Amino acid sequence: MGCEIWVKVTAQGEAPPADPDELSFVTLDTASPYTVEYDGADGGKTAHYMLRWVKTSGDKGPWSETVSATITA
Repeated sequence: MGCEIWVKVTAQGEAPPADPDELSFVTLDTASPYTVEYDGADGGKTAHYMLRWVKTSGDKGPWSETVSATITA
């Protein structure tokens, strides 16, 4: 079916989420790349992403490692 994309935005230097329950759902994407746009006020903050595959049956795979990136202004 596709890939679930989840994110948590934190202040720079704050620890990444330790649990997927801390993240917010972004989308279920079926094509790459997927681009997320942020407000200018989020510039300098860190976006922490976790993803997981979802089969057409609805079964969900394991969570990915957390990937973090600084949001540019």
